[in-house]
Amino acid sequence: MSHSPSPAAQPAEPTIQDHFMSLAAAPLAAHIADNSGQVILSTASCPRQSLALQSLSQAYIVAHDTATRMGLGQPLRVTLTTNNGTAVIQTGVIEPGKEDDSIVASVVAPEEKMAEARVASWGVDNVSKVVSKVLTEGKTTVPRHG
Repeated sequence: MSHSPSPAAQPAEPTIQDHFMSLAAAPLAAHIADNSGQVILSTASCPRQSLALQSLSQAYIVAHDTATRMGLGQPLRVTLTTNNGTAVIQTGVIEPGKEDDSIVASVVAPEEKMAEARVASWGVDNVSKVVSKVLTEGKTTVPRHG
């Protein structure tokens, strides 16, 4: 009786959390929070950085609301560069009439890493859209990334 070799184990699909964590390696930081400031996913390196990212998330929601009320249109992205050489790129999933289901994605980086921050921001924005969809549909788990 011959035994056929067992197929090589297939690597497991990465979770959405694993994918998110891979998007913003140090010195970048990525953060996704809901409209109440509740952290959903974050690569913050310490509690202080996490609190700062939560404050930035709230600032994005206020800026989005103000721009909308002023008739400027729906903001797609906010980019901030500070005098100490830090860049912040924020995007949000905020649908009119569904502001309570808002999700804000932020990427923070040293200014010299702005190009990497922009690329990371695209990936983080995509993850935030998946998270938003899951939360809107009332699911309790986020699908694997694949």
